[in-house]
Amino acid sequence: VSMVGPEPSPVHRGGGEAAGEAGQSPGGGEAGGEGVECALSPPEQRALLGLLHGYYSTVSDGLVAAHSELRSIERSNQKALLARGELSEEAAAAHERARKAHERVLTAARAMGEPLGVPLPSLSAGGDEEEEKKESVVVSLSTSANADDGESGGGLYADAEERAFYEQLPDLRAVLPAVLFSEEGDADTSGLEEAMRRLPSCSSRREVDDLASELTMRGLRSARRPLVRALLSPPASAADAPRCYARLAAVLSGAFKHVGSEVGSLVAAEFEQLAERPEQDLPARLRNAAYVGELVRFGLVSPPSVFGMFKACAGAFSAAQLGVVVALLEACGRFLHASPASHERMDAMLGALSQLRSVHRALPPDLLAELDAAIAACRPAEEIEARAAPELPPLQRYVLHLLHEQLTAGTAEVVVRQLRKLPWRDEPEVGRWFAAAALSAAEVRFHAIPLLATVCSHLLPFQEAAVLRVVDGAVEALRLVIDRPGIDFDAAKQSRRRGCLVRLVGELYAYRLLDSRAILRILYWLVPKQAGVWGRVVPITHVPAHAEAAGAEPAARPLLRHGEPLLDGPADCGRLRMALSLLDVVGGFFSRGLARRRLDVWLVYLSRYLFCKTVSVDVRFALHDTLAALRPQLVLPDSYEQACAAVARLETVMADDQAQGEALAHELLHEAAGAGATSGEEEGEEGEEGEEG
Repeated sequence: VSMVGPEPSPVHRGGGEAAGEAGQSPGGGEAGGEGVECALSPPEQRALLGLLHGYYSTVSDGLVAAHSELRSIERSNQKALLARGELSEEAAAAHERARKAHERVLTAARAMGEPLGVPLPSLSAGGDEEEEKKESVVVSLSTSANADDGESGGGLYADAEERAFYEQLPDLRAVLPAVLFSEEGDADTSGLEEAMRRLPSCSSRREVDDLASELTMRGLRSARRPLVRALLSPPASAADAPRCYARLAAVLSGAFKHVGSEVGSLVAAEFEQLAERPEQDLPARLRNAAYVGELVRFGLVSPPSVFGMFKACAGAFSAAQLGVVVALLEACGRFLHASPASHERMDAMLGALSQLRSVHRALPPDLLAELDAAIAACRPAEEIEARAAPELPPLQRYVLHLLHEQLTAGTAEVVVRQLRKLPWRDEPEVGRWFAAAALSAAEVRFHAIPLLATVCSHLLPFQEAAVLRVVDGAVEALRLVIDRPGIDFDAAKQSRRRGCLVRLVGELYAYRLLDSRAILRILYWLVPKQAGVWGRVVPITHVPAHAEAAGAEPAARPLLRHGEPLLDGPADCGRLRMALSLLDVVGGFFSRGLARRRLDVWLVYLSRYLFCKTVSVDVRFALHDTLAALRPQLVLPDSYEQACAAVARLETVMADDQAQGEALAHELLHEAAGAGATSGEEEGEEGEEGEEG
């Protein structure tokens, strides 16, 4: 179509010229030389052309906006990868939506721009560079302020010299001829070998930079693999070798991209290989860990890879692994903690290492001291002061020392004597300090729990109120971890605390600081009478394993909020594990009399509860061992319906006569074996009833 009229605006100058050249004929009304006359008048043609260019301008603006949004999402995802090592599903979905929207707008812009003869708008990274400059300015301002104040211990680097060593890298491509970086030409083999022999003797920034220039001038472009192999093993005799080797790899990676990536990946792979034999090559592992830390500071090994190494070492916290952790912390711990992208994750890692250090007290004291020093060096001095625990009174520190450090099998009597000497009457807080120290010691020293119960038993005649505070605190803490709404019984961080509290309550019962009614109450907290009823919410929601496997929806689901998980679901065996642990400690005391009969009633409810669980192999073996020791002739029901019928029969009899119901529970548990209540099993009943009274 011929578009006649005045010259278009400068923005669309190319489109107007193309349209005029293609459609304007000498006659003024014909198009393309085919003699087809345009049906639009010249004013209408100019109006249509203006509308098309205006619409294309709008599409171009949308394309630029879509491109900017896509780049912004990509930058955010890159930061998330550096900080956490993975992307969330929401972030990945947002990136996919932005990418598809960008592709649709780009296709539309191309379809309109080609007929109009207008080029696509520039999609250069100018805006992204401006945004990155702003972010880098903010980061550099915050870090440089800390770096300049090196005496305070903050910032990425301790002083300006260290900062220059890690940040001021020469650009070889800017100072050397371009022909040295092409793939053509031969290398000076003898000169390269002579230069690489000087590599172990480099000890300063200038020597490393001069060696990098010499290697490049002698034809490194065609002999890169020998250099990469040489960079993998810094000599053990030179303390500065790892940092100098890492700087050389970083300088050369600016001109030869693959040098830095190969060195980083091969050194990380060597770390994993050495981890397979932790006790054999400990010196090599320490040198490798120090080298990995230096490569992290030059950006040749990513922070997520280092956090994976920390996690692997913390999983098996032995003396050898502790040495590797210390080497990593000394090399790059402070850098990762001060970097904005990895600060949060490194801070959490330091907290986890501190917690592991407090638990593993059997490790060599010198290694533990090195770990404490390495953790302290990672955090600035002002942060350590802010996090410092409040100063405790000397007497409270002494009580903590007795129960946390001094109490052993050979010093239990000495600890009791020292506790009796405390000023219980003059200082009312001593009882509270003792109870808090005993409970905290029980949660971190599992092997010392029987000794803590011994101390409480010997201290009871003299300080009854303080001992009762310990007993009440243990039972209350156990009740909270059982009945707390929304608790995840399979959370790893809570498993040790639950096991310690159950063991402590069992040992207190063994030393007659609790009676059997308290133990039965705890067992009913763990497995209530309502447990095993499909869809009941009082006090927890249960779904039988067979019902969920069949796809049935529990009747209690409408009572829950949207998205709220079922508590104590089929795969959660936390309550069952706690009940078995408690029975392992106190089960031997429930072998006769009234306590035996009352435990039989609970075992009937437990038999129904087991059908609500998908029991794992380890729990199945633990259940078999516990029940075999507790009731050797016990026979569990064959089906869920049979277990429900037994519970219904028991509850009917218990409603009329509790004693007959307890006797019936024993018959139900031994019915298949043809065993009944014997006179021997009833021995001591009066004495047990007297104890209950």
